[in-house]
Amino acid sequence: MDSVAWYAVHVRSNQERVAADHIRAAGVEVFLPTYRSPSSRTDRKVILDRPLFSGYLFVRLSEQQPRRVDVLRAPGVVRIVAFGGATVPVSDETIKSLKILVGEAAHQARPHPLVQAGRRVVVMDGPFTGAVGTIHDSADRQHRLVVEVEFLGRAVAVPIEPDQVKLLFD
Repeated sequence: MDSVAWYAVHVRSNQERVAADHIRAAGVEVFLPTYRSPSSRTDRKVILDRPLFSGYLFVRLSEQQPRRVDVLRAPGVVRIVAFGGATVPVSDETIKSLKILVGEAAHQARPHPLVQAGRRVVVMDGPFTGAVGTIHDSADRQHRLVVEVEFLGRAVAVPIEPDQVKLLFD
């Protein structure tokens, strides 16, 4: 039996809304989580609704549903996210949680980098901008940026917020 589930759809950059509108018009349920972000224009400041997951939106459909083709044909759609050739559903719990987070308090939701301990990063914001190091978790559950001088066998650590760093791919 083929059940209905949520699936992530990869779309071209800045095409999230266009794709969502076309998919919705085809009769498929779409969820495009957004957050509010201030943007400085040359002549004024405006608040923009930006996609929470840039390049992705979510659709609810049956894996074998004919409307799946409508999703794939929508302007800007690249693919339905799959691993090993099989589409992977997003749990209802995850979608429900995302809807709660972007609901009433949409001004508080922000994209957050998935930074794991042991990953090399560069600091993009704050007093340590430009520093490169490794993320470590401390006993107090706070992330710390560790910069090592390996040949001296020494290191220095400073507290850092995950949204201040960008992952490096060595």
